[in-house]
Amino acid sequence: MERRSSFYLVFLPLLMLCLLSAAVTMEAALRGGWEPIMNLEDPHVREVAQYAVSEHGRLKQLQLKLDKVVKGETQVVSGIMYRLVLAVEEKGAGTKQYAVVVEEDKKMHLKSFKKFVAE
Repeated sequence: MERRSSFYLVFLPLLMLCLLSAAVTMEAALRGGWEPIMNLEDPHVREVAQYAVSEHGRLKQLQLKLDKVVKGETQVVSGIMYRLVLAVEEKGAGTKQYAVVVEEDKKMHLKSFKKFVAE
């Protein structure tokens, strides 16, 4: 009997600690922490990146072509916010990298498209 109560005295606090840690992690993600995009080749990520390049090109009257998604993160807000680093070819200027923020809330909106400066 004493052995069983010792087990519970050790096991239950460890179980509660694990559950608390998982709850804190989930709350941070739900609150809007940035999470890395693991699959940069995901068709939807490519669609968001292509939208950003096309929309920026249209607004600035530039001929841009998406080369690849270099890096990306998402954040849960009222929809999903994408923060992407893109390799973009600009006609006559070669390949450049841009940091892009796109929000999806049933419809994509280009929030910013700025030249990426490595940290």
